[in-house]
Amino acid sequence: MPLRTIVGHKHLVDLLRRGVARGRVPQSLLFAGPEGVGKHAVAIALAQAVNCPRRGEAGRAPDDGCGECATCQRIARGQHSDVAVVDQGGEASIKIRMIRERVLEVVGFRPFEARHRVFIIDPADEMTEEAQDALLKTLEEPPAAAIFMLVTAYPGTLSPAIQSRCPRLG
Repeated sequence: MPLRTIVGHKHLVDLLRRGVARGRVPQSLLFAGPEGVGKHAVAIALAQAVNCPRRGEAGRAPDDGCGECATCQRIARGQHSDVAVVDQGGEASIKIRMIRERVLEVVGFRPFEARHRVFIIDPADEMTEEAQDALLKTLEEPPAAAIFMLVTAYPGTLSPAIQSRCPRLG
């Protein structure tokens, strides 16, 4: 689902599309808002936009993913090697082990096939305090090709340090 197909959130989508077009998407973002308003869909669409190989080709928008190429399709299905969605995985919370395995152990590597490694942590408010502390250093000094998107309905439950390093959208 490309950014242009997102219903609602016009101001937010326009802001993100301008960032994509300029090549200036922040390396960490906090998508905050009530449950069910489409925060996760916007995060996936942004992952497509920054990684779409067709973006900017003749006749294609320079600020959005096409939604049709193999890269965009695999991101939408959750099968792209450079886009990781970190969730509870059937547990009560996102533990430090999950952050280490899914994020910290691979964040330093260059993207395998895309422009950026994207890490979507949803729901970010379910990270334990230890997991937040482990992620903090990487948010302070992210590798050049990494983008972090924290998705939450309860941003106040995240540590003040995490909140201060992620521009809040929503």
